[in-house]
This record gives sequence, structure tokens and C-alpha cells, in this order.
Amino acid sequence: MENAPKTVEIEVVPDAKGALAWLHERLTPSTDVWEHVVTEVVPEGFSAYVRVFHAWTVEEDPGLRRTWREMAEAAGVHYHGELAGGPLRQEMLTPPVGEQWETPDAEADLVTRRGLAEILAGATAPDQGICFSYELARTLFGKEPMVWKSSLSALEAVRTHMGEEHGGPEHWWPEDRSWVVGCDWDLCSTYIACSEELAEKLVRSDLVEALRVAPTARVDDGSDSINTSS
Repeated sequence: MENAPKTVEIEVVPDAKGALAWLHERLTPSTDVWEHVVTEVVPEGFSAYVRVFHAWTVEEDPGLRRTWREMAEAAGVHYHGELAGGPLRQEMLTPPVGEQWETPDAEADLVTRRGLAEILAGATAPDQGICFSYELARTLFGKEPMVWKSSLSALEAVRTHMGEEHGGPEHWWPEDRSWVVGCDWDLCSTYIACSEELAEKLVRSDLVEALRVAPTARVDDGSDSINTSS
């Protein structure tokens, strides 16, 4: 049939540790239990870094969404790249329906993932293979790291293969390593190391909520030095 959907090919990279070696070499070592920075999540050496916020939703009404900017404005706090959840605590507890606003850890929400993949597709050569890695989540389950290779369009298929308990992917990048997407197990935002041009596309797009950040910006719960947590 002419209109039959194309099958997305996904392959497992045989040497996952080898595929991840370059990434480990360029990630900033974690030296503090409580304080962590952007380059612990995505590699050093890129010209720009971007934080992509995971949307706020309400379990009782999944279609109800709010951005971090909207939450900050409602809470009367400053919206910036190191905004943490603490200053938004009171606003979290006052949704129009349900118990509280929530934002997902370890993975972006579906709308944000799709928007991010669309933006990245426009900045990536179509013949570029994309690697999707699972490491920390696998370790927590007592398993070896795993890296899949496919196209950007295979993001959701890879997630389906791995199962909901793994979240992620933790990192994804093209063969030319021109950008890297990273999200740690307990982060409520995704971080991207990339070029200046791609960073501008991300922060100007209405497909995702994104702000530029410094490579040394903190990503932990105590990151927000501008707003006072209530």
C-alpha cells in the first residue's frame, strides 16, 4: 500500500560503554552531594547551553498545562534559568482542579519531547543516526548501560522498547555530536549542549519552553539564588 507507514528501524549499539566513553570524558565530575551543574548533565566544550522546562500538569486533568513562566508569574517570583520548584510551592498546591500541579522528573512530557525532536530535526542532517542512551536507570535496576541507534523520529519507539520505568532517554545525540540532550533521573528539566544557532532556535520556538543557561548554572533543588523559597 502506497500510504502504509514506514517502519522505523532501531538497532542496539553492541558496545554501549564504548559509545558512551566520549560523553563520560566531557562530563564534569560530580564532586558535591548537594550541588550539581549543567555540565554534569551534558558535556563541556559547547558554545551554548539551554534549559528546556518540563510542563506542569494536573493528574486529574492531563490536558491542563502550565509553563514555568506562568507558574512564576502566578507565584510572583522571578523567572530565570535557575528557577527551582521551591519558590513555586504555594502555587503548586492551588490548581483549578485536583490536588497539585506536577512536573515530570527524568523525562520531558510528551508535548515537550515532540516539540524538541521537531526543532532538532530541523537542525540535523537527515542522514544522521541518533544515539539514545540509558545508563543510570539501568544501573539502578542492576543492568548494564544500553545505547540504541536510529533516527529522531524513533524517540518514542525507543522509549516504548525500554518501558515506562526507565523514563529517558538520559542522553541523545547525532553521529556528528553537534548537540547533546540530557536529563538526569531526578531533574524536572532537560538540558541541551549545542551551537549558538540551535540555542537561539530553541529559546525562540513556541514548541518548547526554553532559556539559555551558563554551563556552570546549577541544576539541583537549591539552584535558585534569586528567589527566596517560601
